[in-house]
Amino acid sequence: MTSGSPVVAARLHVLAAAEKARTATRSGAASTAAWAATLTQSDPQAANRDVRLATEVERSPVVRQSLRAGDISPAHAAVIVDADRRLPTTVTPAQREVVQQALVAKAQTLSPSRLRKVARRALAAIEPDEQVVDAHEDALLHDEETSALARASLTFHDNHDGTVTGRFTIPVMQGHLLRRVIEAMTAPRRGRLGASKAQTGTPVQTDWDHARGAAFVELIEHLPTDHLHPATAATILVTLDEAVLRGQLKAAGLDTGDKISAGQARRLACNAGLVPVVLDKASVPVDLGRRSRLFTDTQRTALATGHETCAADGCERPYAWCELHHWDPWQRGGRSDLRNAVPMCHFHHRRVHDTGFVHARLPDGSVRFSRRT
Repeated sequence: MTSGSPVVAARLHVLAAAEKARTATRSGAASTAAWAATLTQSDPQAANRDVRLATEVERSPVVRQSLRAGDISPAHAAVIVDADRRLPTTVTPAQREVVQQALVAKAQTLSPSRLRKVARRALAAIEPDEQVVDAHEDALLHDEETSALARASLTFHDNHDGTVTGRFTIPVMQGHLLRRVIEAMTAPRRGRLGASKAQTGTPVQTDWDHARGAAFVELIEHLPTDHLHPATAATILVTLDEAVLRGQLKAAGLDTGDKISAGQARRLACNAGLVPVVLDKASVPVDLGRRSRLFTDTQRTALATGHETCAADGCERPYAWCELHHWDPWQRGGRSDLRNAVPMCHFHHRRVHDTGFVHARLPDGSVRFSRRT
């Protein structure tokens, strides 16, 4: 069920008209959003989002009419106009209408968050070549991941009462990994969360916010100080086609229901904190996280004698913060031998799997371009 209504559609229409007529300028307001926020006593940020949505809806007759008819909600409309904006520039206006109509139909049975995931493959409504649709979805995911990483932040505030308050924004995949670790640490088990009902005779009311906070404290206290990338008990499964490991542009699926780009999946397959489930052409698992793909701690220690920093030329990121990368790609037959190991910081490891282009200092001291992974 959607929550669209003629009233909501009319309000957006008024905002779009006010933006076009520059009503805010004539009334002395800084922007249409500021004008609307003052007039309706609403939050400025929410008003700004409404103005942007109103402007985009006015450009799409399909979305505008569906919103007025109550077939879709404003949240659905935002997803649809965003999907339209991210279609290839070669898509014609007529084709865009077909895509929008297909998404409006799907909005009848999907929540906005679910529709957003489905909308990454909206091109399939007009593109019969599945590989083209796969590549487009992968490009969208790559853009989302890059944008999410650019918005990553972590702040601390000393409350001067023995506590520190913080706030963070991180990409969704890393957020799921953190959630898995915390959930593994807070899972109810004997002796973990205080007295049981059998011991006290009354149900135990667990403060889960506090439990997660305590687990976070424990996690921080047990962070390794020599290097920050060992495997944890909490892992995320990544399902990908064998062709993706060999360079095909196609999204990989997480067991959380989300997706990541091919480059992200290939990069993470180098590390121990994630188990790749590789499928053959018949979607049958052919490899469940071959641990032999990983370099050992002994090899890591040995490599430290020749590297103090990330191997990317000019990068001063400490070796202890680096991940070991296969110079000759493991998925193309590269061995997990010491001579094939190159330490890469998170940035350059991501870059080499996304683009294949980075200068690196090899164990023999030479400097050369990386091989495309």
